[in-house]
Amino acid sequence: MWRTKAVLSLLHEEVAGLPRPAEGEEAPAEANSRLERARRRARLVVALDWVALAVLLVANDRGAAFLSLGPGEATAFTLAALAVAVHSGFRLGQLEKLSAVARATAGLESRDPTQ
Repeated sequence: MWRTKAVLSLLHEEVAGLPRPAEGEEAPAEANSRLERARRRARLVVALDWVALAVLLVANDRGAAFLSLGPGEATAFTLAALAVAVHSGFRLGQLEKLSAVARATAGLESRDPTQ
């Protein structure tokens, strides 16, 4: 037997990684609201990562080698730029996963309106 509420709960908790609601069963609108807040938060963090990466690249010494490793502050710059870029990629992947969960949730809700 197909249980839409159980599938939606698994999508939100296990796939999207959203925390379990505090008490009782929550309405689908509340679950979708939490999912949308998580998507907005991921977009904000990606934007902040890109701004930080742009600031790092603009603040780079023009005479120094670009993204070089070795002794000195060039290594710290390189590692910082790589860390911000990796974090941005992680959050972009998370945003894609949250978007896929939102599409699946919308499909399930349109398939079974009674839930």
